[in-house]
Amino acid sequence: MLLPRMKLARLFDRAFHAMADLHWTMLVLLIAVHAAVTWLLLAVAGESKLQEASAFLYWYATTAYTVGYGDLSPQTAAGRLVTALWVFPGAIAAFTTVVAKVLGAIGDIWRLRRAGKGDYSKMTASIVLIGYHPARTPKMIDELCADLSPDQTLVLLTRQTLTDLDGRIRYVQSESLTSTAALTRAGVPQASRVLIFTDSDSDTLSATLAAAALVPPTAHVVCHFEDEDHARLIDQHCPEVEVILSAGPQLVARACKDPGASQVISALTSHLDEGATLFSLAWGAERPRAFSELARSLLEQGATLLAIQSARDTTPTFNPPMDRLVDAGDRLFYVAAARLAPTSLAA
Repeated sequence: MLLPRMKLARLFDRAFHAMADLHWTMLVLLIAVHAAVTWLLLAVAGESKLQEASAFLYWYATTAYTVGYGDLSPQTAAGRLVTALWVFPGAIAAFTTVVAKVLGAIGDIWRLRRAGKGDYSKMTASIVLIGYHPARTPKMIDELCADLSPDQTLVLLTRQTLTDLDGRIRYVQSESLTSTAALTRAGVPQASRVLIFTDSDSDTLSATLAAAALVPPTAHVVCHFEDEDHARLIDQHCPEVEVILSAGPQLVARACKDPGASQVISALTSHLDEGATLFSLAWGAERPRAFSELARSLLEQGATLLAIQSARDTTPTFNPPMDRLVDAGDRLFYVAAARLAPTSLAA
């Protein structure tokens, strides 16, 4: 006898807590019981027009939603009494509780995302920006959002706690930039692009190694270093990662020898400045085409073809022979006012 009593006590305890917390299971059960009792009471009251399932559900729902169209209503005194004393308090209370829980759930999701605790692991084709630099990251966000396609989302993973959030991005906060759980929550395993730019080369190195182990084979990973030694380590261990090395000294020397070179390079790398910008696209057509033919086709569309990077090479070739064939998988680098669709060269 003691064991059944203990099980019964645990059952009542769970039911009490479920009612106190208004779990969805208990709420649906209470609504179902209330609706069933209402149907029985109306049957006893002789409300034949409200006994049909579709008519009853329609009347019960409009009553609970406080819409009250009036096309269906109790016709007997007993039916009206049941409605006033039983249906109105129970159905309306259930409806307001459902609305409150839905709004509360939406509010919880909003607060979690504002706090950097959101989960974006189900997103596909997103761009994940790992790390935060107070001066440079906002500029990178501007650049990325200026050329963001409608099906892409920008997710920022950082250790910093951000309060003034940019509405164009999704924000994930983590104590570690190498945490598999945090990288997964930011959507790295499903991302199309991953960019690592932190405020120190050591953090960039560790975050790049962690992200490279999770990204899908089709994703493109880019990282930025100030120091050549760190960049060399990534080249050795993750050759598929594109490494950007700070070009400050080289750019200063080039501007000294060729005045205005720094302005030209800056304009080519920014989407925010009006004028020409450097773009690239992968040649996906099955039929190879000559460099001269593609250059002429691009020129007709207001673009200038600068270089080709073979699928087998890691560096682009500038001014190749005009009869060089461009094969499927080769990447074309061109300058234009706006990005061209890959299909624009397929004809």
